[in-house]
Amino acid sequence: MFRILILGSQGFIGSHLTNYFCESKNIVFGCDLMEFNTNKYIYSKLSVLSSDFEKLFTSNTFDVCINASGSGNVGYSIENPLSDFEANTLAVFKILDCIKKHQPSCKYLHISSAAVYGNPIKLPINENDETNPLSPYGFHKLMSETICKEFHRLFGISIAIIRPFSVYGNGLKKQLLWEICQKIESNNTIELFGTGMESRDFIHINDLVQIIELIISKATFKCEVFNVANGEETTIKYLATIFKSYFLGKEISFSGKSKIGDPLNWKADISKIISLGYKPKVILEDGVSNYITWFKQLKNVK
Repeated sequence: MFRILILGSQGFIGSHLTNYFCESKNIVFGCDLMEFNTNKYIYSKLSVLSSDFEKLFTSNTFDVCINASGSGNVGYSIENPLSDFEANTLAVFKILDCIKKHQPSCKYLHISSAAVYGNPIKLPINENDETNPLSPYGFHKLMSETICKEFHRLFGISIAIIRPFSVYGNGLKKQLLWEICQKIESNNTIELFGTGMESRDFIHINDLVQIIELIISKATFKCEVFNVANGEETTIKYLATIFKSYFLGKEISFSGKSKIGDPLNWKADISKIISLGYKPKVILEDGVSNYITWFKQLKNVK
């Protein structure tokens, strides 16, 4: 049993983490921007952009801090690079500085992003391959990893870094699956960016949570980086065919225009997480089916 702090506990990844670790009988603390009442875990309202981490880390003792906070929107980062930097880079320094001063034995698990890779020169992408971000979001996530290395090497903080690829699942109200559902609900024909031959390495949120648990239990926390994906390359065109089988009579086309900040093709080398014992539990077709069912229930779509 661990005493786990989850920053960004009301976000998509954070909420799934809090539910999972509460159910597995850990003592869970969470904090986020909003007012929130729960009997499941100990919650504090706290913005990662504020400097109130001192109170958080002096009032409680944690075994692990998982940073699921920050901004996860590439388009927003292009329009608001300073805000993205503050949320995804500056806040990481503040968090680690508090851990260094008040709880240096607390492990820190940093959620970075595969966006640090940009367009890789080869597939699958290994954790040691060149990084070449395409957006402020990707650059700021890469900067946050450098800050992690600083605090590990100079101050001995125990850190692990994960680079999630295309995470999806019930509760996600942004990115590609949400966009398709929103558009296809009220239109017989929809158009997506790209050619359809762009590819992603999708991973269900339940599998990501499983990986985080494995890392907490088995990783060295010597600032090692882990790809978080399933090691499977899926084209957006194939994803579209899954959607069309659930929205009969609907058509999905592609504009041929690229979207700023989006990579072309992704497939991860997942040797490291496999070595920890990772075994995928959710196949893409089932995960997308469940997502569509969740969306229809949410929107009361018949």
